[in-house]
Amino acid sequence: MSSLQSSLAALNNPPTLSRLAWVCALLPFLTTHVSYLVAASLGHVEWCMPYWDACTSISATGRQMPEKAWFKAGIIPAALLTALFWRGMHGWFSQSPVAHLRRSILAMMLLGYLACGFLTLYTLALGEDGDTFRLMRRTGVTLAFTFTYLSQLLCTHLVGQYARETSDHPLVIRQQKLMTLLLSLLGVGIVSVLLEGLLGGDYDRYEDGFEWIMALMLNLWFAGTAMLLARIALPATPSH
Repeated sequence: MSSLQSSLAALNNPPTLSRLAWVCALLPFLTTHVSYLVAASLGHVEWCMPYWDACTSISATGRQMPEKAWFKAGIIPAALLTALFWRGMHGWFSQSPVAHLRRSILAMMLLGYLACGFLTLYTLALGEDGDTFRLMRRTGVTLAFTFTYLSQLLCTHLVGQYARETSDHPLVIRQQKLMTLLLSLLGVGIVSVLLEGLLGGDYDRYEDGFEWIMALMLNLWFAGTAMLLARIALPATPSH
């Protein structure tokens, strides 16, 4: 138990969290794109640029073997490592000058855990037959996106509070860029909902493209956070 506690405590510093954030950004990105290439090469999905051609969903790239095995082998560990990232961020914020924002710090971690749990649920159900698995996939992917966004939003807010508490003006600018990314992601989501309402069944031609774009933006947040954390030289110390 003490060994586990020591390992978790080692996460509570920006350099380590930066490296973990890179994994959270790159592992799902590489998994889905390699899965698409394998699926397309085997004729399971169309060859296209899915971000704007919207020819296939992310889920379709992991429904058949062998890409199904690759998809699950990449996304499930990515979900577990992302949960570890949220645990580390909770630990770091709890030792920092923003430690007094306990509810926000705890909410960030719990929302992150929920996101990772629903992502795992979605991935386990992917490629399986039956109405139950279909419901698991739809519920899992929707809530994974939603809770990931909310945890990222809270984390970005806390970074901004940390930057102001420590008078780190360059960090404030980087935090604002992350917030702009999240607001842009919200805008993409709103446009998607509006188009679905306006176009009805014709929206199906565009839905998959929005899915790829929003997933990419969630991954970009982790990459941006990794770069931000790498610029924080020393672990924070509690304020008094």
